[in-house]
Amino acid sequence: MTKISSLSGQQRLRQLARSQLGTAVRIEEVSQTKADTGDASPFADKHQQLAARSGAGINQTGLSLAERADRRLLMQKERQQLNLERIILLAQDYCPEQVSTQEVDPDWFQQYCQLVLDVSNGNMQQLWAKILAGEIASPGKFSLKTLHALKRMSYKEAIALQQAANLSCRSKQDPSGRIYFGYIRRPSLWQWLTGRGRAVLNLSQFGLSYPQILSLTDIGLLHSAEIETGELASGLSLNWQYQQQLLSGKVTKNVVLQYYKYTASGAELLPLLSVQPNQAYLQAIKLLLADVIEFNL
Repeated sequence: MTKISSLSGQQRLRQLARSQLGTAVRIEEVSQTKADTGDASPFADKHQQLAARSGAGINQTGLSLAERADRRLLMQKERQQLNLERIILLAQDYCPEQVSTQEVDPDWFQQYCQLVLDVSNGNMQQLWAKILAGEIASPGKFSLKTLHALKRMSYKEAIALQQAANLSCRSKQDPSGRIYFGYIRRPSLWQWLTGRGRAVLNLSQFGLSYPQILSLTDIGLLHSAEIETGELASGLSLNWQYQQQLLSGKVTKNVVLQYYKYTASGAELLPLLSVQPNQAYLQAIKLLLADVIEFNL
């Protein structure tokens, strides 16, 4: 049985910051520029704003090339420190009161800190903060491989993962999640006459496009190949969990189901997302499988 520490999650987080970073986390509120808020402005204004943020501002008269380089590096280090402190501070919101007595691996935490230095997007910072809080609560929960996969993820790809999560079903056989999209039946005379040996659902109708699937595959969150179940025999009972809804039914014809499967890294990230059930997808997949699976009402 896992022992419970007397320290709360937030206390453990502050302890981790002091022991590994050498200081308590302090953060200053920084006002956002027009470029951050996305307000429309002339090209020249946006160009100057980006140049200033990079440390290579146009109006740096009187400074030598070496001085301009030093200034840029200093700004970069300050920005990275601010990103790190913001994420650690955000993690406090997700820390549970009770955590195990096992300490976070210091090597894991050092790599984590290096990976978040250049994460400036607010939504991505929230995701990284959840990971730190989860690791404090249960050390070993997130692998370094998952951290590096997340580092490769852009905000656009994070949206794609959210869309994939909204379409994911779970079962006792595969609690990591599956995205069902079709089925195949063995050739038969009836199928030859009717042409109904296979059916496929276009997931782009429900927010998950094929380019998004490819991008999630490229960063290692989905397996590259479409997965097929073994042949499910007629009479087999099925029990799936779609978000908070239980889907139960019985296979009426021997069939092979097709789905996209998450990698280990993708499965570790899924619980961090706030999923929204897509009722249109649920109805469409039930209609698609109606010829081979009889779902209970």
